[in-house]
Amino acid sequence: MKRPKGTIEEITQQISLAIQTKGLTKYYLNGKVKALRNLNLEVKEGEIFGFIGPNGAGKTTTIKLLLDLVRPTSGAAKIFNQDTIKNSVKIRRNIGFLPGEIFLPENITGIKCIQYFAGFKTKVDVKYLKSITGKLGLDVNKKVGDYSKGNKQKLAIILAMMHKPKLLILDEPTSGLDPLNQQTFYDLVAEAKRWGTTTFFSTHILEEAEKICDRVGIIKNGKLLNIEDIDDFRSKNIRNVYIETDEHIPLLQLRGPGIKKVEKTKDGYHLITVGKNGDVIKKISKLGIEDIKISEPSLEEIFMHYYKNH
Repeated sequence: MKRPKGTIEEITQQISLAIQTKGLTKYYLNGKVKALRNLNLEVKEGEIFGFIGPNGAGKTTTIKLLLDLVRPTSGAAKIFNQDTIKNSVKIRRNIGFLPGEIFLPENITGIKCIQYFAGFKTKVDVKYLKSITGKLGLDVNKKVGDYSKGNKQKLAIILAMMHKPKLLILDEPTSGLDPLNQQTFYDLVAEAKRWGTTTFFSTHILEEAEKICDRVGIIKNGKLLNIEDIDDFRSKNIRNVYIETDEHIPLLQLRGPGIKKVEKTKDGYHLITVGKNGDVIKKISKLGIEDIKISEPSLEEIFMHYYKNH
């Protein structure tokens, strides 16, 4: 048996990485469309890694490259220390994949669909399959073509998870699910983590990433901007603050520490804040406001204002 090469630290790192990319790049239309640029990424075995960014950021392209569905312009990727191109068939045996766009045979029942796809898996844990089907509340005796978008999403989750893969790769996995089933999905991912499954999933929903991820990678315009531990990401506490007032307040008076943006609106003022809002609320409470609303901004707003220099 060949011994791994390198120092103890290098060997340990090789063994512990589920995904590794080096300079992974994908251009389309002879370089006119730069879908992914020089991605250097490491995902540890057993972690839940969120890949977040607005639509068109390069999330789905990254997933397609990892699964060898498209070939890179340059760079390389490894899954469990195996080249994703040279060993793509072998690698896929250990992966559960949920695509962003789901295409399933619609003229058969859910159970027939499950049985069909089970034939491509090395081994399916029947007890676990029944468990996740029950938790998601899917009627597998109905035809797939009669399913709602949410039920098709549930079926796709079952197909991705039923063989207890070592690695889950999920593209916008909660699309179409109601809040209750979203929580069920989060619970299933957390359960999979307990037996050692690594989860890599793309999302544009900040709350989703904050709920279940260990770390997040932030991508914009095909470029990885940052990788953060979820606790550090949460501590940013980026929020929209809408102030309703009839008073004229100079914008300069609303600016200050923790306030990233100030603008006039039809009914008052809009701020984007970073960090805890206690000082901001104390500041604006002295200005004769009628109402205040605090909410989570869209990813586009966050990228425009928090990552505007990238």
